[in-house]
Amino acid sequence: MLNLSQLTTGPHPVLRSPGPPDRPDSPGPPEPAGTPAPTTAQHMDDAVRCDARWRLPADAPRMRAGLAVLPTGPEGAVPDCADPALRELARAGVAAVVLAPAAAPAGREAARAAGLPALAPAAHWDADETLRRVLRRQLAVERENTRCTARVLALSATALERAEGPARLLREVAAATGGPVTLIEPGHPEWDRLAAERRRTLEEVRCGRIRTAAVPFRDRELVLHAVGRDRPHRVLAALRSGGWPSHLRQLLAHTAGQVALLDCAVQYRRDREVLHTALRGVRVSVLQYLMLGNWEGAVRVAEPLARLGAAEYGVGEVLAAARGVVAVVQRAPEEDRTRTAAACEQAVGDGGLVVLCPADPRHVILVLPQDPDVSTPVALLRPLVEQRPGRLAGVSGPRPWSQTALSYEAAVRALTAARNDPEGIVRDAGASSLLASLSPRARVWAHQVCVGLRKLTEEQRSQAVPTARRALSYGALRAGRLLGVDRTTANKRLRLVLEAMGLDHRQVAHRAVADLAFQLTDLPLPADLAPQAAPGLRALLRESPVVDRATHELTVLEQADDPRLLATWLAHNCHASATAAALGMHRNTLAARLSALGALLRLPLGEQGAAPHQALMLLVAAGQLPVTAVPDPARPGH
Repeated sequence: MLNLSQLTTGPHPVLRSPGPPDRPDSPGPPEPAGTPAPTTAQHMDDAVRCDARWRLPADAPRMRAGLAVLPTGPEGAVPDCADPALRELARAGVAAVVLAPAAAPAGREAARAAGLPALAPAAHWDADETLRRVLRRQLAVERENTRCTARVLALSATALERAEGPARLLREVAAATGGPVTLIEPGHPEWDRLAAERRRTLEEVRCGRIRTAAVPFRDRELVLHAVGRDRPHRVLAALRSGGWPSHLRQLLAHTAGQVALLDCAVQYRRDREVLHTALRGVRVSVLQYLMLGNWEGAVRVAEPLARLGAAEYGVGEVLAAARGVVAVVQRAPEEDRTRTAAACEQAVGDGGLVVLCPADPRHVILVLPQDPDVSTPVALLRPLVEQRPGRLAGVSGPRPWSQTALSYEAAVRALTAARNDPEGIVRDAGASSLLASLSPRARVWAHQVCVGLRKLTEEQRSQAVPTARRALSYGALRAGRLLGVDRTTANKRLRLVLEAMGLDHRQVAHRAVADLAFQLTDLPLPADLAPQAAPGLRALLRESPVVDRATHELTVLEQADDPRLLATWLAHNCHASATAAALGMHRNTLAARLSALGALLRLPLGEQGAAPHQALMLLVAAGQLPVTAVPDPARPGH
């Protein structure tokens, strides 16, 4: 496909307007009125050489806009049958003819009569040489057209890989066509401009009545293509002066198809992100139900995931195990947490639930089914931690899913210890050492403390008690994020529960007593425990096994720079400003030293939650704080 301008212009033209052969650039004698003038924008689909009687070859296909090269006899003579032959050529689809340089004016007159523009070779070439040069020029043009199409397709492939929109592709096509190429729909400024004159055509293409249309638009030609399969379509609109040769029309058709593919890729990426966001939300919901001890609710929420059939969503199988462990992985400094989560998903496959922690932007939570080999979770996560320097992991011991909150607390405790571990991964040793050392009679005391909760309604108990327990374990802010409530609601529920228990939620010692009572109520009452009055908490804390355990646990503080710091901090209700003033140090120094003490004790002292409660009970039991520092709601006044 080429047009006459590509044959008649440039440094080496192939054809020219007819004129004296010795002066190719001369316009020649004036043509009679009505002679069709060849236009440079006229497109030629094919070129053929006619025989001496100006007939097409017998095997020539039907042409739409052909160029016929006509031989002439000696001294430019034309055949006697020139007039009917030229009319037959016009009927066969010939759009222009090339006469020999020496052709007599009679040839041009006959072409004019047949309505065919006449051209001449740019030099003294015979018909065969003229045809050869025309075909060579056509080959060069076709090669360039192919390269242009290849560039567009390559650009489209690159955009498809990157899930980009079609903007760069449309700019490339506009440069190739020499006119604006735009993707439009109602509301787009270009739509409004074109619709002012061609609204009906635009609506027909958009509604799918026709897939493509070419119509005049002022001094240019407008080509429209419907994009995509779904109606109403977006419309590819292209404007060009001088008409649209077939190769550019074909390029626009390719472009419309590529734009549809790019749209699909972009939409797929959006849909996938929406799906992943929804799935992350479902996984968080599953975790929240588990944190509340509601295993049945977690199973119901996880049920839709099983129908997806994807290996990474094998949450149902995890929950079916009934018991398992919780691991908390902390991303490396400067690492994107989504990369950490992707690495976790790859490590556990369909054998675990991976959740972006809603409470801490550094953490990824893994819920893994129990394995007979208790070292399996650590062995599974160790390569993950080693993969990226700075990653840390803490793993809980196995527990029923109804105790997921305790498993999470243990995993966070282990994560704190992992910060000082050369391998960067630690498995929690089990229950709180102090809790394990308390006499079974302490469970009677705990049930006595919780009697006050009966004053709450059933609805209050079902909502407030689980939230209060998590707020005691992790602080109100983190608990609210883990459970899907705001901090204010978590604090209100904590206050309601502790007031029912006869405690003040504002005091760390009161919160520590409530936390200990709740943990003890999770333990069964021994069947052989004789009925007796509830013992006092202070007496329980001064029993020999408890004192010995607390003293042993606190021996690590002998390595600390300031052994008084922890007791002073707790005595000031964990208020940083008051503690720093009492110790004569800056708040930042206090925070750093608290973090170091926490690492020694394997307690995250720098965070709200159970760590200060455990530290307080250890100090009271070891005699480093007075036993009166803790209230006893079971025996008020003692």
